[in-house]
Amino acid sequence: MEDNKEPKEEKEIKKNKEPAEEPEHIAKPKRKKKLFLYVLLGVCIAAIIATAVGLGLEIYASKSGDVYYTELSDDIERRPPPTAIPLSVPPSLSPSDEVSPPEPVVTEAPIATEAPWVPYVDFQALGERFPGIVGWIKLDGTKLDYPVMQTTDNSHYLSYLPDGTKNRSGSVFLDYRSSPDFSDRDSAIYGHESKSGEMFATLKSYRQQAFYDANPIIHFYTAEHDYDLVVFAGYLVDSGVETPQLTFKDDESFDSYIAKIKSRSFFKSDVEVSASDKLISLCTCAYDFTNARLVIVGKLVETDGTNP
Repeated sequence: MEDNKEPKEEKEIKKNKEPAEEPEHIAKPKRKKKLFLYVLLGVCIAAIIATAVGLGLEIYASKSGDVYYTELSDDIERRPPPTAIPLSVPPSLSPSDEVSPPEPVVTEAPIATEAPWVPYVDFQALGERFPGIVGWIKLDGTKLDYPVMQTTDNSHYLSYLPDGTKNRSGSVFLDYRSSPDFSDRDSAIYGHESKSGEMFATLKSYRQQAFYDANPIIHFYTAEHDYDLVVFAGYLVDSGVETPQLTFKDDESFDSYIAKIKSRSFFKSDVEVSASDKLISLCTCAYDFTNARLVIVGKLVETDGTNP
């Protein structure tokens, strides 16, 4: 009769090949660690997806805002530039040509008249579309060309277009505390610094002296007047502790403020500012430090009928 029992040596080899079960006090922490890694991986993937979605939405919102303002700029009717009247130049005469003296003509002296001043844009028509419009700002040769809005707070127009559509591009807007006729000593106007170069992104170029030298004047228009905003200072503030000063107790405090912001300016300017001048402070985001804001300041000079 054959013996079916395996040799002792073979049993020992099989026994050694079988993995030994880990003690529970070792296996349990390993399972927890593996589960933690899976959870961590899932969180990282979710964070990447959320970031990508958020970035996509931001890009989409920025582009839709850019398209809106481009179409608005193309759509509005602007005051045409003054037309130059060509001078009548007589044909050249040769020495042999005989010229008869002109006969005297008696005419009545013409009455001097001036063409009536009209706003740069039709504020009345725009007011029906955008009830909060108080002005228009434009820097020639750049993308800075926008309506200026105002409402009862400083948060609404951070995320709403002039027509009331919600959009991250927001609007350029006047501080709710400022007079809509810009009669205050200093009026603050805010706008986002769009990564696409729209809104107030152009203002960061004033950090360079060469840009200021080439662009010392920003055009500003209201329903009543044309202005040159004569820029004289540009500086950074920490919005958590400092904002543009809008009111002054007297001329001395105003003069002191002018001297302070000039001393902090990125560029040098020879523009003189007197206590009777009205200022506009253009404010936008900066990324030099937490809560950094860039402020560009100019004085208003009325130029009715002379701006193109």
